[in-house]
Amino acid sequence: QSMDGELSSNLNNDKKSAVSSTFEDMSNVDLLSASTADQDQSMDGELPSNLNNDINTSQQSAPASTIYYQIEFDVEHIGKNRPQNKRQAIWRYCIASTPGVDDSTTICEHVAQLVWSTHSGKYAIKVDGEEVYSNVAKGSVLEHKWRWDHRNACVVDEGGVQMRILACRKPPTRSSKNFRCYEFLVQGKVYRELPRFGSSA
Repeated sequence: QSMDGELSSNLNNDKKSAVSSTFEDMSNVDLLSASTADQDQSMDGELPSNLNNDINTSQQSAPASTIYYQIEFDVEHIGKNRPQNKRQAIWRYCIASTPGVDDSTTICEHVAQLVWSTHSGKYAIKVDGEEVYSNVAKGSVLEHKWRWDHRNACVVDEGGVQMRILACRKPPTRSSKNFRCYEFLVQGKVYRELPRFGSSA
């Protein structure tokens, strides 16, 4: 059961219309660049509209033969009494890597998950069922970034794959119909812009 009216695309093309009055006194704040790898930043307002400012900031080296693919994204309302008060966002993706020129390509599927109680603010992030981080969002927006070692299924300070999740409870009043309330970045790339697994891209 996907959320009606909350999933949208093209966040980067709506910088002006997606900026709400809540942020008029914080116009110089970039939520993406403000957080650290082990600290979440929760703020009242909306998702930052300049995602691309953060796409190329990572200097972490990854094998040139590593390709990240999107598989499926879905959001469900899973609250017991009021389903809409608890949401679960799931991003399925895969990583195709070739260690060397003569080595075969290894393809591994993974799942990133966000469970968020918009009533209490409590949320938890997991990758492949292993908890990455949990906290209480202080406002209507949450954001967390980390580095993940898929082989050992753990958060690392260096190496690994850079990941970031951003979410907001509902689209801002003046947002476009294409506004997306949930964003997932893998190695500095927006999930929805990754090539789709199985396509010719």
